[in-house]
This record gives sequence, C-alpha cells and structure tokens, in this order.
Amino acid sequence: MIRSAVATWRGGPGAGEGSVSTSSGVLTNALYCFGSTSGNEPCTSPSEMLVAAVASCMSLMVTREMAKAGLHEKSVTTEAVLTLTEKGTHWEITDFHVTVTTSVPETEVEKFEHAAKVAKGKCPISHALKVPIKMTTKVQPMMQPALA
Repeated sequence: MIRSAVATWRGGPGAGEGSVSTSSGVLTNALYCFGSTSGNEPCTSPSEMLVAAVASCMSLMVTREMAKAGLHEKSVTTEAVLTLTEKGTHWEITDFHVTVTTSVPETEVEKFEHAAKVAKGKCPISHALKVPIKMTTKVQPMMQPALA
C-alpha cells in the first residue's frame, strides 16, 4: 500500500499558510499553519494531523487485535494527545499519550487490555515516531438487557 500527500507553503515561516491534499481525496487543499493550535483559525497543523493519524491507527489496530482475541465490540475510541515543546532553536514532540476506550464484559477486561498492548506495538504510525507512546485503557460498563 502506498499513500501520498502534497503540501504547499506560501509566505514566511511565521505568517504564512499552507494547503495539503492526500491521494485519497479526503483532504483536498486543507489549510494548515504552524500556530493553528493556539488560535481560532479554521485550519489544522502538522502536529494535529500527526496526532489524528496515531489515534485513528490505534483504534483500527486495537479493533483488529480484539477480533483476534474473540472480542467483537461495536466501537473503540482512541484519544491521542501530543505535547510539542520548543527546545532552543527547534520544536520537539516531548510526550505522546493515547487513551483507548471500549465496552466489554467484566470477564473480558484482561483480554481487551492485552489486545490494546499488542496493538500498540503493531501500529505502523507510532513505529515511525521516535517518542515513546504511553497508553491508558478504559472500559465503559456494558448496557445489560432488560429482563422480561
């Protein structure tokens, strides 16, 4: 599988803006800028796109590992948070944390936690990063069917 994107930057490094398009067409001339995380600009940033990539990949990988373990839940939600820190003359991702949430029966919690741990090691997006990703798992109570 090959994925591609094209990004164009216009203007100076501090006051410019860019657009990015992906080969799938899901992103087409999406606006991005470096400082969009601190303002109300209707655009994204490279770090926001990266954190979205990790969250979506992790949800997919956890779902795959859960299926291998015999767990077939309706949804897995991953919240990913990265910390971008200015270090002298450059910016660095200094922390990355994901929280993976699903609903499983109480008797299956260990299976879910194991599936999430295995999935974390198989996520190709997180493998491309040099910052360690910390993970927390959460299990939401399952709705019990009403007795007739």
